[in-house]
Amino acid sequence: MAYRVRDLLETPHLRLTLKGGGDGLDTPVTWAQTSDLEEPWSYLAGGELLMKNGQTLPESVRGQTALIRGAAENGICGMVIGLDAATPELTPEAVALADQLAFPLMVVPYSVGFSSIGRAVADAAGSGRIAVTERVYNVIRQSMAHPAPANVLAQLERDLSCRIAVLDAATGAVALDASDPPPDDLRDAIVSEIAHRRGAIPGVLHVNAAQQRALVVEVPDEQPTVLSTYAFRGPSTELVHLQHLASAVAVLLAQQNARREHDRRIGAEVMSQLCDGRMSDREGDRELGERGIDAVTSCVVAAEGVSATAERRLHLGLGRRSVPHLLLRRGELLYALMPVTDTSLEVLEQRLGDQATLGISEPLGRPSRAPNAVREATWAVRLAVSTSRRTARLADARLFSALGDPEDARVVVDRVLGVLIDYDATHSSELVTTLDTYLRCERSWLRTSRELGVHRQTVVYRIQRIEEMTGRRIADTATLAEFWLALRARDLLAVPD
Repeated sequence: MAYRVRDLLETPHLRLTLKGGGDGLDTPVTWAQTSDLEEPWSYLAGGELLMKNGQTLPESVRGQTALIRGAAENGICGMVIGLDAATPELTPEAVALADQLAFPLMVVPYSVGFSSIGRAVADAAGSGRIAVTERVYNVIRQSMAHPAPANVLAQLERDLSCRIAVLDAATGAVALDASDPPPDDLRDAIVSEIAHRRGAIPGVLHVNAAQQRALVVEVPDEQPTVLSTYAFRGPSTELVHLQHLASAVAVLLAQQNARREHDRRIGAEVMSQLCDGRMSDREGDRELGERGIDAVTSCVVAAEGVSATAERRLHLGLGRRSVPHLLLRRGELLYALMPVTDTSLEVLEQRLGDQATLGISEPLGRPSRAPNAVREATWAVRLAVSTSRRTARLADARLFSALGDPEDARVVVDRVLGVLIDYDATHSSELVTTLDTYLRCERSWLRTSRELGVHRQTVVYRIQRIEEMTGRRIADTATLAEFWLALRARDLLAVPD
């Protein structure tokens, strides 16, 4: 039988006195919690009895009514105010509001500690709470031995008498494969509230939308993740159950992430074969089809400035948004074969950060065109450095009409950079790399030296040597244009290692 507010009032040694909200005495009490916060419900799930020090009770009508309304609207079952010499009087307006909302408002003498009230509630509700918590972890233990996440969530929903959704905190996308999304309006409200708080989630986030109420807590995971309970078939999920449930879901996510990491490594081998031209169209269509990738509409995206951690975040983020993809790292660049849509570009920007530079090829069309698509993406990412959005498509690069195809690009490279390339090959020098870095760094000696890890005077010497060998003055606008065009043509011809 549920423990109610009425039971507390009828416990003689607690000496509680009802001041208002008598119509709510049959409200169940799940826990008793002290808090002196202005908005204590941010760390309570609902169903708790709030115990508040009299010294922190607002004196004003506005302050008292705001506290009562906020507690009632967020599922707090009632409030006990500790009396002491500094406790302000409860205003008639506050008492009237408690009556209107059927929110039990009680006071307790200074001589009765809050611990006595808390112990009474814990003794009454403790056995049931332990039983539910034990069922949560039993379900997780079973899933570790026999992975079946869909059944796991269904069983947890039955035990907790509510629906459960595991969502990406930034996008609202389903984060756990077995989880069903909440109604669209509720999901949008959750994402909006988290964004409004700049991702800072309190102990419990109370979200309301279209007469639907949800409790949201953070889930410990590599990606920003939240767990939401809603559609309650009884009292709201208790805070302690929410916390245990979030930890349990973290275990399920870790299992899922391990599976996805395995898939990423398998996919990297497929991508490697495609990029090297080691796969026929027939083989490629079969491999891509198994992964849900349409060669006709997918592009190769080259990303520069991506750490290994960001690569993992991207893989998990694309998986959460159900974007089919392959990833492959070669040297300083990360390559992705994927459909390029507003959704996939949004994931790229979110997971890779502002420092990443992106180059996008023409649509793949057929698997055997992958080596050329990789060159196109590599070329485009070099051009993206000079754009404000740090993203460029091969179509944008067509402004350099002289580089319409690889043969034209080879002519430009040989004519402008040939002598430098030959010299670097013979003397193991880095003149071409220095020139490229110097132009990318907007001809800053200091930035170039930092980028290359050499002394500033070394950069000055190398640029002078480049001018001597090519017969071109780097201060001339025409020379800058030729060098930049030739370097980008070299990117087009390069086959990443």
